[in-house]
Amino acid sequence: MGSESGFPQPDGSLTYRPEHQVDIAMCLMWAKTVSQRNGIHWWATNTPIGPAITAFRLAGDAVRADGWGAGTDWALGQLPNLLGRSDDPSGFRTLSPRLAAIASRVASPRIGATGRWYEALATTAIGQRVVRADAQQSRVRLSRRHGITLPGLPVATFPTPDAALALSDSEFHRAGVERSRSRVVRVAAKHSNRLERLSTLSSADAQEQLLQLPGVGPWTSGLTMSIAGGDPDAVPLGDLHLPRMVTYALSGEEGDDSRMLELLEPYRGHRMRVIKMVKITGSGPPRHRRQPTRHDISRI
Repeated sequence: MGSESGFPQPDGSLTYRPEHQVDIAMCLMWAKTVSQRNGIHWWATNTPIGPAITAFRLAGDAVRADGWGAGTDWALGQLPNLLGRSDDPSGFRTLSPRLAAIASRVASPRIGATGRWYEALATTAIGQRVVRADAQQSRVRLSRRHGITLPGLPVATFPTPDAALALSDSEFHRAGVERSRSRVVRVAAKHSNRLERLSTLSSADAQEQLLQLPGVGPWTSGLTMSIAGGDPDAVPLGDLHLPRMVTYALSGEEGDDSRMLELLEPYRGHRMRVIKMVKITGSGPPRHRRQPTRHDISRI
């Protein structure tokens, strides 16, 4: 994927042969710093060493990756965990014919971890209370305008904490992010050093610290735990669609957060694993509700 593909010569390359089957969509669900273009997955991140843009794809039983930027070695070293190496699904049991049928459609139940907590929290916060397409558009605008770009590469990193703290309300607005969500991005940026230490804590302690931050509730913290920490048990409460999907998939009925938690309880320790399998297979009820209207506030 180097110069012969039209991209600059990489600063580092890796061929990773995992001992487990890799399901990239399952591993990377909700990781907004990863995108796909023409069969190549791009991970743009600001590592502890510096920016890194990594391109990777499956090639038979191996994953081939190229990296660019000062943080290339760090990013390539994290790639196996991004693809689920540090996850252990061995204790997971489907327990019901419904979930067994869903699990049979998933290549691998492993959950990946980016290891980048500030980015996971900030990019998730941008998705609060808005349509997914609007949130993604805002993330792309912020990255292209205020993130780090590397010559010849198609993606940019999300703004660093310092860059995010330097943005004015009007700059966030032009990216389509109103004050309530930009406030959470600034909170994540202000506490970025503390956030990056969450990997050293237990899942319960990391979740507790996330919930202490202003503007961070169970939905935002649950997704952040899954994205950055690869937590197989995190549950993002308060989602508009997930409770209906999960309750329908597991029981044939449509329910709310309370019912979802009740149905997930037998899978404690693996509740996010179940949620991801349901979502990736589209095992929810037939869509009969009008889709939310997009609203790009940058035009106001």
